[in-house]
Parts: sequence; structure tokens; C-alpha cells
Amino acid sequence: MKKLGFGEKLREAREAKGYSLDYIEEETKIRKLYIEALEQETFDLLPPKVYATGFVRRYSKCLGLNSDKMVDQFQSLAYKDEPFNVEPEIIKEKKFDSGFHIPYRNILAGIIFLIIAIWAGKLVLTYITGSIDVTDKQTPAPPKVEESVKEPAKEPVKEVPPQVEVEKVVVMIEARQDCWLNVVVDDENVFTKTLRAGDKQKFEGKQSVYIKAGNAGGIDITYNGKTVEPIGKYGEVKETEFKAKS
Repeated sequence: MKKLGFGEKLREAREAKGYSLDYIEEETKIRKLYIEALEQETFDLLPPKVYATGFVRRYSKCLGLNSDKMVDQFQSLAYKDEPFNVEPEIIKEKKFDSGFHIPYRNILAGIIFLIIAIWAGKLVLTYITGSIDVTDKQTPAPPKVEESVKEPAKEPVKEVPPQVEVEKVVVMIEARQDCWLNVVVDDENVFTKTLRAGDKQKFEGKQSVYIKAGNAGGIDITYNGKTVEPIGKYGEVKETEFKAKS
């Protein structure tokens, strides 16, 4: 019996369950482009390693496969030239607990805190009112003097604190030749398609802008208003990341 490869194993498991690519995309929230790249083992089209590993784990669980074994097989194929490194679990499945739990300890702590706050408030109020009463009794009445016209006191000028400007990441990409792009802004995939020659695309982020280009020499990149050196040669697949300086 022929041993199935990584991509064939995913595709045959999906077809055996009768799942379409559109269904998998909706169920796992993974773009159809990346699902096809995993099944066809065209790993160059995938985003950075940590995101791609999360896609494999999520897709394998959806198909009922052993996600740990599929991740190990994927990394040995896609990143065989890289040293072994344990990937941090950035992309995790959210676990939903259908049970209803009442945090009794938190409620009890809140009640105790409220009782203490009320008691302390009464104590402070009693002290303040008692001090005011004693002061009123001990302070002699001021002597009467002839009223004189006084100029109204000028209100102090309030100083307006200077506004602190936080530098963002602004990246402009202009294509001199057709170039496939994958752009991730602040850890969110926002652009995955071919930028045609003559077209421009602007991306803004608070933290970072990651770019993966299929024709690195065919695009010009401007980072926060400054033109940067080409990230690669014509026809090369290259990636880079721009981060905020502040």
C-alpha cells in the first residue's frame, strides 16, 4: 500500500469526509489559498512559520487527524533547512466551557471589601465633621471693617500638557513589475494577492508591517516616508518586517 505524503493525507481525509475547500475555509477561518498550499505542498505561499504551523494544527483537528504528528511532518518538510526550534503556541484554539460557574470566592472578597470601604468612609466622615465643628467653635468672629471695593481675583492660567505623538508604521509599496504579496499588519493578515505593475498599496500599523514578496526586485518600498533598499532580486521570494520605532 502506497504511503501518503503530507499534502495527500490532508486532501484524502478532507475528500473522505465530503468537505469542500469553501467549507474548510469557513469552519477553520483559514484562507482557501493557504489550504490549497498545504495540500499541494507549495509552502512558499504560506505566511511566517508560526502562523503556518497554527494552520496545520487547526486543519488537522478539523479533519480528525493527529495534529501533533501532522505538525512534525509539516515542519520537517517545509523547514528542513532550519535548526529545530520549538514553536511558541501563538495561534491556539479557543476552548469554550459550556458550564456556568459562580465565582464564590470573588463575590465573598467583594462583599468584604465593600463592608470595609463603607466602615472606613464613615470613620473619615465622622473625623472631618468633628474637626469642622471644633474649628467653628474656637475661631473668634473677625472684627468688622469697612467694606472696600476689591478687584476680582484672576483665575490661574491652566497649562495644557504637550501632546505626545506616537510614531506608526506606514509602508507604501509600488509595483514596477507584477508581484505576488502577502502582508500582515499587527499580526493580522490583510493582503494576499498579486500587485500589478504600476499599482500602489499603502499599509498602516501601530506595531509592525510584515511583507512577503514573490518578486522582491519588482517592487519599491517606502517606510515612514523614506525609500528603502530593495529586499531582494527579480524573481526572488523574500520577506521583511517593519516595526514602529517608538
